Amino acid sequence: MADFADLAAEREQQETARAIEAARSRTSHEPVACGLCHNCEEVIEGAAFCDADCRDDWELRRRAAR
Repeated sequence: MADFADLAAEREQQETARAIEAARSRTSHEPVACGLCHNCEEVIEGAAFCDADCRDDWELRRRAAR
């Protein structure tokens, strides 16, 4: 049978896990369409990247920078 300290520790772990997940979801900075490709700066309309290669290259560099 768990005592109050065990229950409190379990609750604390759950709250910490929720807070970490919330912080991770807030830091997702996906690029938005701005008229230029975010990777090669080619003029485009209605998209953040001119093609899948530029998107993949941008994501690769973003992950490497972390």
